[in-house]
Amino acid sequence: GIYEIPVPVEQIALNEGVQLVRQRFEGDQSGFMYRHDGHKIIGINSTHSRRRQRFTIAHEIGHLELHQQDLIVDRAINYRDRTSALGIDQAEIDANAFAASLLMPADLVLQAVKSATGDPSLTTRERLVSHLAQLFDVSAEAMSYRLINLGIYS
Repeated sequence: GIYEIPVPVEQIALNEGVQLVRQRFEGDQSGFMYRHDGHKIIGINSTHSRRRQRFTIAHEIGHLELHQQDLIVDRAINYRDRTSALGIDQAEIDANAFAASLLMPADLVLQAVKSATGDPSLTTRERLVSHLAQLFDVSAEAMSYRLINLGIYS
């Protein structure tokens, strides 16, 4: 039911009854998810870029929707950095895939790629990725992975 870009991920979290808390975290922790007695909290590292914060919110919504744990934190319980990058933690893989799908819905990405096809200024891969990342308000890296996962690029 998402028809607009950039996807209003903060509003989606709030509509789901999630309290968003921005805080400066030590180290490279991006966020956490906590739920207890009907309360849901997503903590976001306030020192990270706005686009990274958007991905963190979407990632933590993924944990809320897909996993039963009451607390998921970067270092203490699940790594979201090196382990996630290795592709061996299924919960992190799932939450990353959820976040990518939420922030960059396949049909809207395909529509945006199709619209960009005729633009002579977007003929290189880098320019197209940058353009789409800006439209969806995500990092170029996230958009690059999404295009690969959707089979647009290899």
